Amino acid sequence: MAAKGATEMEVGGDGVAVITICNPPVNSLSIDVLLSLKESYEEALQRKDVKAIVVTGKGGKFSGGFDISSFGDLHSGKIEQPKVGYISIDILTELLEGATKPSVAAIDGLCLGGGLEVSMACHARISTPTAQLGLPELQLGIIPGFGGKII
Repeated sequence: MAAKGATEMEVGGDGVAVITICNPPVNSLSIDVLLSLKESYEEALQRKDVKAIVVTGKGGKFSGGFDISSFGDLHSGKIEQPKVGYISIDILTELLEGATKPSVAAIDGLCLGGGLEVSMACHARISTPTAQLGLPELQLGIIPGFGGKII
């Protein structure tokens, strides 16, 4: 099965690694995207030429949140279910928050649900005046999928 979404990483001469979430149309966070984010982030942390990390989204949208169609893939067995807490603890808390290099979420457009949680795991955030940030699942009485930890 082909991967659904990924991230791209570019390292500039200034030592800044820019990791871009790429999963049109709203850069939703599928399991593939989250695993790719983890891989790109780990690579940036290991590279000696990288001094800082910027996480952003392609096409003027940071991320519209978790791709709920991934739940269907999990339940049908098309993809292996990650262990409980893997995304919220291993990726967001231990990797992003615990990183030894500074990270900034560069937010434009949508930054909702899991996308906002990814941005909150970065050490700092910067956004355009028109960015839309929120946890829409709270309106439904649902706890945010990655824990919704407000920093």
